[in-house]
This record gives sequence, structure tokens and C-alpha cells, in this order.
Amino acid sequence: MNTRSADARALAGRRGGLVGTPRQTWIDLARAVALVLVVVGHTERGLVAAGIMPDATADDFDRVIYSFHIPLFFMISGLLFAQSIGRRPFMLSWKARTLRLVQPCLVWSIVLLGLIVLAANLANTPVSPGDALAGILLLPLQPVSIFWFLYTLLLCMLVSGLAVEYWRFTPTKLLFWSFVIHLVYLFWLSDLQTGMGLQFVRFGEHQLYFAIGYFLAPSVLFHDASLPERWKDPRFIGAFAILMAVCFLAAVIVLTELDMSYHSAIGTLAALSASAAVLSACYLATRGGNWTVPAAVLTISSETLAIFCMHVPFIGAARLAMVHLGITGAAVLLVAGTVMGLSGPLLALRLMDSLGLSRFAGFRDDRRMQRYGGRS
Repeated sequence: MNTRSADARALAGRRGGLVGTPRQTWIDLARAVALVLVVVGHTERGLVAAGIMPDATADDFDRVIYSFHIPLFFMISGLLFAQSIGRRPFMLSWKARTLRLVQPCLVWSIVLLGLIVLAANLANTPVSPGDALAGILLLPLQPVSIFWFLYTLLLCMLVSGLAVEYWRFTPTKLLFWSFVIHLVYLFWLSDLQTGMGLQFVRFGEHQLYFAIGYFLAPSVLFHDASLPERWKDPRFIGAFAILMAVCFLAAVIVLTELDMSYHSAIGTLAALSASAAVLSACYLATRGGNWTVPAAVLTISSETLAIFCMHVPFIGAARLAMVHLGITGAAVLLVAGTVMGLSGPLLALRLMDSLGLSRFAGFRDDRRMQRYGGRS
């Protein structure tokens, strides 16, 4: 008997409930919220590096946003990963999934390094041509700037995919070992936030959130009959969201008062509680019939990868242009940078679609090109 085939059939049966699960608008909303917070955070850090926003204000700002917006992304990614492998097994599609992240990561890492070199002293952290070349040569081992996120996400996908489909991990077993990995990170690796191998350190930090999303997928992506009815009551979900928001505020206060890093156990508590609050609130917001998620929010969610890869240069260009015009208010620059960081990549993406460059850039999407009337 072919045991590998039998295992594959058993696995397909276990995840059969996720096959055909419709697109979840509340997940689109949550992903858009997370992405906007990423752009806001990078805009704020650019203002700090440029000496425009006071460090004291930025420290509190960092603790509020950076303590949870990336963990939220990984939790959402875990949810979507479970839904995706329910349609197409990971072991049959790992090359395509890997290429989907690796190609834009490599292309836009090179573009970002090139732009920083060209900006010279206008950049907050100038890079020499020699250092840029060294960075390009080390790309397979060392992520550039923000692209540690894609490296780490790829690791989470690969490890989770192998664990679930090759080693036959149940969602509970994956969650347990991800928690163990997170403990190793907290006790021995949390201070290593720069240098070679950062993506492996960040994997230890974020695999837990990815596994939580995967673990929760069967319950939250469709109405699980095994869940108690009171857990599905909007009033219960609302109360849970409020409770999680309170837990998050308490954790942030502790981080601030004790001057702690969010790369800590308290930071983990903040990440878990804030992510739960945001996901619950987004779910509630889309359950009623009185409010429809705006098309702009759905666009931001569907083009998350492109916006993430391209937003930093647009943020920097907006800040430099406004400062040149004499506009130096931190709040105004924060809003302008965020708006440009979201809208600029979308405009660039449409231009690439029209020129037939999306595939090279790593953002090929036939459905989007049909919508824009682009080339096939």
C-alpha cells in the first residue's frame, strides 16, 4: 500500500472544511489595517531619523504600533495559509509560493539599495556604492531593510507547510512547537535584532503568530458547529474585543513605564491581545448590513505585497518634497507620508501593468490586469 498517498488523502479529508471557503471581507479589512500601520510606522521612523519628530514621542509611538502590527500580519497570513493549502496542497505548490515572495523581495531590495545610493546625503542613512554591492551579493543570506519580513514569512510558510503535510503535524501540534520556538526566542534570541541571520531570529519570534492563525482557521473562516453558540454572539465578540483592547493598553503601559522592549514576554502579550482585538473588531464591523468595506480598503488589501515592497521610497520622497517647501510639522508630514506611501505604490503598480512590467517586478496578477484593461 502506498502510505504516502494514503496520508495525503487523510490530510485532504482533515482540511476539507476549508476547501471552497469564500473570501472573508473582515480579513481584507484587518490586513488593510495592518498594512496602513506598517506605512505609518515607517513614516514615523523616517521622521525620527530626519530629526523632525522628538525621540520621546517616537518611543511611545513605536511601542503602540510596533508591538503588534507585524504579529497581526503573521496571524492573518496563518489564516490565509490554512485556507490556501485547503485548496492546493503546499507540497504541490511550494515552488510557486516561494517564487511569489522571493522574486519581489530580490527585485525591490536591489531597487531600494540603488535609490539610497542615488539619494546620497539626502537619505537618512546613506549607503555607499560598495556597501550596496555587498548588500546585493549577500541578499540570499541577509535581507535588506524592511525585507526581513518577506524572508521571515517565507520561512514560516516553508516550516509550517513541511510540518503539516510532510511530518503530519496537527494544528495543535504545530501551535505547541511554535510556542516552544517562541520561548527559545524570548530567553536567548530576543536581543539579536540586527546583523546576519536576522530572518531566523524573527522566525523564532513570529512563527507563533503564524501558527495561531493556522490553528484558528477552521473555527473563524466558517461557522464551526462545534463552537458554543454564545461564542458566535456579536455581544460576546464585542466584549472580547474590548477585553483584549484593555489587555493591550495595560501591556503597553507596562512596556512604557518600565522602558521595556516589545521584543519581550510583555511584548508578546501586547501582540496577542491587540491582534485579537483588531481581528474581532473587523469581524464585527463586516457582520452588520449597515456598513460596507470601501473599495479603497479592499484594493489596499489585495495589493499588500506591492505596497509593502514599494512604499519606503514614496514616503521618503514625500517628506523631502514637503520639507523643501517649508512644511516641517511632524503631524502633517506623518499624514502626508502615509497617504503617499499607500497611493504611490498603487499608481506605480498600475503604470507597470500598462507597460507589461508587473511580471518582472513580481506583482503579476491577471485579474487586476483585466480590471485595468492591461496586457495579458
